[in-house]
Amino acid sequence: MLNLSYYTGIRSYRLGVSIASLFGNQKAKQWINGRKNWKQRLTEFRKQNQNQPLIWFHASSLGEFEQVKPLIEKIKKDKEYKDHILFVSFFSPSGYEYSLDYKVADKLFYLPLDTDSNAISFVEILQPEIAIFVKYDFWFNYLNILQENLIPIVYFSCNFRENQIYFKSYARWQRSILEDIDRIYTLNQKSEAVLLKHDFKNTAVCGDTRYDKVIQNAEQSSPIPIIEEFKKDNPLLILGSSWQPEEKIIAKYLETHKGNVKVIIAPHDISEKHLLEIENLVHVPMLRYSKLTEENVNNIDVILIDNIGLLSNTYQYADFAFIGGGFTNDLHNILEAAAFRNVVFYGNKFSKFPEGQGLIDFGGGISVKNYSDFELTFNEVLKNTSKRNKMKQKSREFVYQHKGATNIVFEAVKELLG
Repeated sequence: MLNLSYYTGIRSYRLGVSIASLFGNQKAKQWINGRKNWKQRLTEFRKQNQNQPLIWFHASSLGEFEQVKPLIEKIKKDKEYKDHILFVSFFSPSGYEYSLDYKVADKLFYLPLDTDSNAISFVEILQPEIAIFVKYDFWFNYLNILQENLIPIVYFSCNFRENQIYFKSYARWQRSILEDIDRIYTLNQKSEAVLLKHDFKNTAVCGDTRYDKVIQNAEQSSPIPIIEEFKKDNPLLILGSSWQPEEKIIAKYLETHKGNVKVIIAPHDISEKHLLEIENLVHVPMLRYSKLTEENVNNIDVILIDNIGLLSNTYQYADFAFIGGGFTNDLHNILEAAAFRNVVFYGNKFSKFPEGQGLIDFGGGISVKNYSDFELTFNEVLKNTSKRNKMKQKSREFVYQHKGATNIVFEAVKELLG
């Protein structure tokens, strides 16, 4: 056991999830059910592939999984690793459940809770050649066991701040483990500077692999005829991975400015309950995507996306995107929209996401505080075609100037694997 307070925190988290599941929380139920009999299931999987080397990737949730996909796909294509098993673990149901159709990886799995006994068993059964983690999902029992077994560890696209717990005097035990990680690649020089200030010797800047992924998506996009028919020559705004604050703003805007713009709403939560909430909120003609036909698509102003996986490809038709999570410092992926030359709007709370300020500084993004702020800035860009086109081009340029992180991490993996 590494630290009593850490151990207590892990157990408390488990208790909290259990209580939430008893009160009907669906994600909590998925979290628990996904880990049942994990040891038996993992043992059976590894027995089937016992002679094959294995690369372990870990992504906390869906956002982190999007970051690791470019690396998984690059390794998969490399002949040197054609016999390797590509194993991906998740902490959150929002990563695991929404990624089950991803066939590039050989196995998707819930990461067992980070206790010392779980970590020992998991690593012993899995026998990875290397462990690759995204961002800042630091599970210290797992890291400790990997280091004891001399298994190389890589972290990439990490974002460090001076006020994080790892740099406090009472967290020396955590910092010691981080210092022994083989490679820590940061999002930017600011994050690297924090580590260097604390005498880390294992750090360098790689950037964000999501840029590589969204460029790939943009360059390989396929047409969606029904969306093309819906847009025609109208300006199109996509509400991407939206939450209630963005949905309320758009609903009000549509009532006040009828006919100004076509809208596609792609909510983060596509449960039936939330879809009905949106349908009750929006008072202009709207249909769910699953109900669209060639006959009715021209009779509506809004499409409500009611499936997973369509959003990233729809940005190719948009002029504007309003991305969810920016009012709660949980900003979703603004880079997908930017890669398709969208003027990107989002809330003004995004301190954990450097790309938010970066896109604004570069001239392709706009943050808004409330409805009035959105109405003013959106109408300005909507009416000023010259400004709109310039911002759209700046969005795309911003993304392309940040490509290349995947290659940096890939070369480190190759080196560590020998």
